[in-house]
Amino acid sequence: GCNQGTIEIPAGVRPITQPELSKLDPEAQGKIKFACTSLIQIQSGTQELPELRKLAAQYGQAGMLLHAYAIIDQSTICYQNAILLDPNESLRWHYLLAHTLREANQMSEAIEHFNEAEQTYTKLGNQQPALLQAIYYYLGDTHLSLQQLDQAESAFRKALEVDESAIAHWGIGKVKLANSPADAIAPFQSALKLAPGTRTVHYSLMMAYNKLGNRRQAQFHQQEFHKVGFELFLSDPILDSVEDLKTTTAALRSRGDTALFTYGDFPTAIRHYTSALEKSPKDTSLHLNLGLAKLRMNRLEEASEHFHDTLDINPMSSRALTNLGLIAAARNDLAQALSLLQNAVAAEPSNHEIRQQLARFLVSDGQSAEAIQHLQKIIERSPANQPALTMLIFCLLANDQFAESQVHLDTALAIFPSDQELAFYGVFGFATAKEETHRDITRAKQLFTQLDRPQRTVAEGFLFAGQGLFEEAVKTESQLDESENLQRYEKQQLPVLMHYSEF
Repeated sequence: GCNQGTIEIPAGVRPITQPELSKLDPEAQGKIKFACTSLIQIQSGTQELPELRKLAAQYGQAGMLLHAYAIIDQSTICYQNAILLDPNESLRWHYLLAHTLREANQMSEAIEHFNEAEQTYTKLGNQQPALLQAIYYYLGDTHLSLQQLDQAESAFRKALEVDESAIAHWGIGKVKLANSPADAIAPFQSALKLAPGTRTVHYSLMMAYNKLGNRRQAQFHQQEFHKVGFELFLSDPILDSVEDLKTTTAALRSRGDTALFTYGDFPTAIRHYTSALEKSPKDTSLHLNLGLAKLRMNRLEEASEHFHDTLDINPMSSRALTNLGLIAAARNDLAQALSLLQNAVAAEPSNHEIRQQLARFLVSDGQSAEAIQHLQKIIERSPANQPALTMLIFCLLANDQFAESQVHLDTALAIFPSDQELAFYGVFGFATAKEETHRDITRAKQLFTQLDRPQRTVAEGFLFAGQGLFEEAVKTESQLDESENLQRYEKQQLPVLMHYSEF
């Protein structure tokens, strides 16, 4: 037999070195040192050379570990070596090498390896559509970064052929946005239909409508973008397997937080938080966020258990109390919900979000006066808090406090001049004040022109009634399928205000 020690590493295989690890946690340092030391010993001849395909796998696994901890230069060398040593099993390594090249801003080289990954996928007859779609999406995105629009669109359309996903439609929209913003609207709308409320797509639509000079639609999508929403999400089994190599509590928490708060990927968030809790069972934020992920999936019983686990460790957790309040409200137990939210506000008086939630429950319970007190406390500290300001205006109007509501309407409309909900309340507030001296029909008419239907029809009734034109108000209100104020107008009474959410 031949002497294994005389076999040399093939030409072209580049040596790796032990990277600087001092900024990493001890667990990561140990893993990387172990993986790299073995390869360095093989490179130097102090460890027996394995079969080349096994050496390829060893370089690839080390590359993934280095990649996971953002040691990009060394991971790139590992992936290149793995491809050279075992071209037949190189799909994963081509794909990951393309990503490290993207991170190093070597876009043309990244494109080569995404194409190699696609060809290898086809040659092997691989059956992982999520991987193929990821290859095409990132190929398109990399072409787009180089302004290679035709190649980018071709790749995104291939991604659509694999599976009709929001992110592939969004990619096509981004291509069109560069030269033909009118043609970008349809793919962006298709993306929004598949992933409603996605911040990323609202931002792109805002840009498209701005380019087209459609300020109204641009402002609408700008407002939607600023509301809480999620980023577009792409399922990527290979990149996920890289991230899975980071197993500390901090890494698992970080991935759980990204899945929960950035992408709205609740099952993945649950998986990471559950793994993290096995390592840190007394960590309140992990219990809390695991409960929140299950709450978002409407698994109320399980979510409730996690919030109670949080309170067992920290009885003053305002977030756990708030979330238990939301569960109580979902079960139509408003009294319990109010009690829990009042405790949450007592535990964290400066938290505007929690105080605002209490105000919502008070409004639902018909306690507008109490809600006003909490909303005023928020506005004192945060005068431009749009949701709190809008709710305060609604409560003041519902409580017949027209003069005070008009002061806040002036402030709110100066800051948010295009907001439909504020304009609707403004028509009511300026047109139908109980004391005629507080009415400002001219101002109400100006706000009325901003409204879309059916709000516009309801608001027109407010305008007529405020001028004493009740017959006209009856005609207008009769156009609606459901009317809050028709009988009041027939009796020549001023209208009551409906909450904007009823539209």
